[in-house]
Amino acid sequence: MTAHLSHSFAIHLWRHLSVRSKSIIFVLMLIAGIYGMIVLFLYTAVEQNMEKQIHSRVIHLSRGLARDAADPLLSGNSSTLLKLVEQVENNPLIRRAIITDPQGLTVASTQSTAIGRQGLVPTNPGHEEFTAPIRAGSHILGYVSLRANNDVIQSVVDTRMDLAIRRLSFLGMITAFMGLIGASLISNTFTRPIRRLSQQMADVESRLHVDGFPQYSPIPADGDEITRLEEGFKRLEQRLQQYLLELEQLHRRQQAMQCMATIGEMSAQVAHEIRNALSSLRGAARYLVRYEQPVNRQEFINIIEEEVQRLYDMTQGFLDFGRPYHIDLTEVPALDLLLRSSKRHATDLEAKQITLTINCPPSLQVVADPQLFEQAISNLLLNAVEALPNHGGCITLYGRREENGQFVAGVVDNGPGVPPERANDIFKPYVTGKAKGGGLGLAVVTKIMMVHDGQVELRHREVGAEFALCLPPQGPGR
Repeated sequence: MTAHLSHSFAIHLWRHLSVRSKSIIFVLMLIAGIYGMIVLFLYTAVEQNMEKQIHSRVIHLSRGLARDAADPLLSGNSSTLLKLVEQVENNPLIRRAIITDPQGLTVASTQSTAIGRQGLVPTNPGHEEFTAPIRAGSHILGYVSLRANNDVIQSVVDTRMDLAIRRLSFLGMITAFMGLIGASLISNTFTRPIRRLSQQMADVESRLHVDGFPQYSPIPADGDEITRLEEGFKRLEQRLQQYLLELEQLHRRQQAMQCMATIGEMSAQVAHEIRNALSSLRGAARYLVRYEQPVNRQEFINIIEEEVQRLYDMTQGFLDFGRPYHIDLTEVPALDLLLRSSKRHATDLEAKQITLTINCPPSLQVVADPQLFEQAISNLLLNAVEALPNHGGCITLYGRREENGQFVAGVVDNGPGVPPERANDIFKPYVTGKAKGGGLGLAVVTKIMMVHDGQVELRHREVGAEFALCLPPQGPGR
C-alpha cells in the first residue's frame, strides 16, 4: 500500500513538474550516468595500473638482486649475499627474499632459519611470489625469490585511490555545477518558445469572446508546459468551433436576409414592369372604347400586342431563370461555340453594320455544356450589339487558355462601357440599363457559369466593355 502511494505521488509530482525542470533533471541524469561510467572506468583502470606498477617494481627488484648476486654466488661469498637480501628486505614492498643455488638449497635469506634448507622456487610466479634466475652467461647459478608484502601494496593502492577519488569527487562537483548551469540554459532555450506560444494562445483566447458562450477559467501556470499548451490548443479549438457555429448561424441569417432582399427587389421590378405594361394596355383599351372609329386604331392595337408580348417574354424569362440547369459536359472546340453564337446574331450585326472579329485557336478545346455555354456567349454578344450605335461598332469574340490554366471566352466592344458605380449591380436579376431590357441576360449568364464551377467577370477597359467567361483549369465538376 505504501509503495503504491509512493508511486502515485511520484507520478503526480512528475506530471506537475515543468518541462524546464524535467529537462534539467534529464540532462543531470545523463551527465551523472556518463560521469559515473567514466569514473568507474577510470577507477578500475587506475587501480589495475597502480598494481601493475608496483608489481613491476618488485619484478625489477628481483631482477636487480639476481644480477647483483651472480658474482658473490659464483665466488661463494655468503656475507655479500646476506647484505644483498637485507637491502631488499628494507623495502616495504618486500616481505621475504631468498637466494638459492641451482639445486634449490637456500644460500641467503631474510629468514636466517631458512639458510641451508631446500628453498621453494615457484615455476608460475603470481601476485605474491616473484622469481628471477641468477645467470652467468648461459649458465644458471641459482634463483632469487621475492615475496611481495600485499598488505603494504594494498595500503599504497588504497591511499593513492583515495586521493584519486577525492580529485574525481571535486571534478564531479564542478561537472554537476556546470551541468546544472548548462542544463538550465539549454532547457530555457528550448522551453522559452513553448512558454511564449502558450502565453500567446492564452492571450488570444482571452481576446476571443462569443456572446452566449461560457468563459473558460485561466490555464494553471504550474505544471508541464506541453500539457498547458495542449490544453490551450483544446480550448482554442473549442472556441473556434463556437465561432464557426456562430458564423454559420450568422451566414444563414445573412443568406435569408439577402434572399428576402433579392426577392423584394425582383418583386418590385416585376411589379413595376407589369404596372407599366398594364398602364399602357389600359390606356389603349380606354381609347378604343371611347372612340368607335379612331383614326389610329391600328396603332393602339399594335401597342396592346407589344405590351402583351412583353409581359409574356417577362414571364417566360422569369420561369427560365428560376428553373435549375442540368449540364451535360462535353469536350468541344471553343471556336465552334463562338461561331455558332455569332450566327445567332448575324442579322442584328448586319443591320447595325457592326464589325465582328473572332480570335480563337482552332485546336483549343473546352469542357462544358455546349448549349448552355453557347447561350451564355450569345447573351453577352446580344448585350454588346444592343449597346453599340448603328454605325461604326466593333465587337471581338475571343477564346484562349491563360497562364494559370483556366479557359476564358470573352466579348469585347467599343461601346459606352459600364459605369463604375453600376459594375456590382449589373449581374443582379432585373437590373438593366436599357429602356426595354428585361434585366435577366447577365443574371442567366452568371447562373450558367455557376453550374460550370466558373464565373463571369467585367474586366476594366479604357474604351468599351469586356465580359469574360472563366472556367477552372481542371474543368467543371472536377
